[in-house]
Amino acid sequence: MYIAKGLRLKLINQSANPTTKFITRKMSIPKGKPELAELISSRPVVRTDECKWIGLEKLSYKDPNGGTREWDMAVRTTRQAGGIDGVGIIPILKYPDGKPDEILLQKQYRPPVDGVCIEMPAGLIDGTESVQVAALRELKEETGYVGKIIDDSPVMFNDPGFTNTNLVLLTVEIDMALPENQNPQANLEDNEFIECFTVPLKDFVSEMTKLDKQGYKLDARVQSFAQGISFVQKYKF
Repeated sequence: MYIAKGLRLKLINQSANPTTKFITRKMSIPKGKPELAELISSRPVVRTDECKWIGLEKLSYKDPNGGTREWDMAVRTTRQAGGIDGVGIIPILKYPDGKPDEILLQKQYRPPVDGVCIEMPAGLIDGTESVQVAALRELKEETGYVGKIIDDSPVMFNDPGFTNTNLVLLTVEIDMALPENQNPQANLEDNEFIECFTVPLKDFVSEMTKLDKQGYKLDARVQSFAQGISFVQKYKF
């Protein structure tokens, strides 16, 4: 684990928090650790054709009173014909010996926030893939695991005041008794530096709070999931 110091994240002694060490189990450390990355510089973009993955659009729309207004919007340049940009995956590890369920998470450095984010496995849909096919492919590529889809969400819009990007969130159960899940090997791209770890599902809410205090950046999907669990625990409806 690590703490924030200025704009950089420093490693600290893992024995300083034995509870976290016990409940987070490292799955793999491909290439360099995410914590070793850092932002070098940033600059304004004058021409959007410099950007490979995103673009900017100026929208003109009619408001409810009939007036004409404008809106600035960021767009993905990778959207496929199906109209859905990507998938997010909630992977639940199921053990045959009665061990409590765990959720599989990731650490990944994200330059826009200059920090290591706690995320769920996720990715963009390729070509004519269905969301189900894309989810199982991304799970295998990023974690090495194979799983079974339990359910999927409606299409979700990440930040509709800023962009039209969207995704479907799928719950996937991973049977830890299967031979193919005994020694999972991720197949990452050259620009992916992802470290996987697990947290017992029963401790998920408290662990996200701890990771935030240690300087990690919580992905909105991850923390929204934690808030949902906390809400149900509190109101018990």
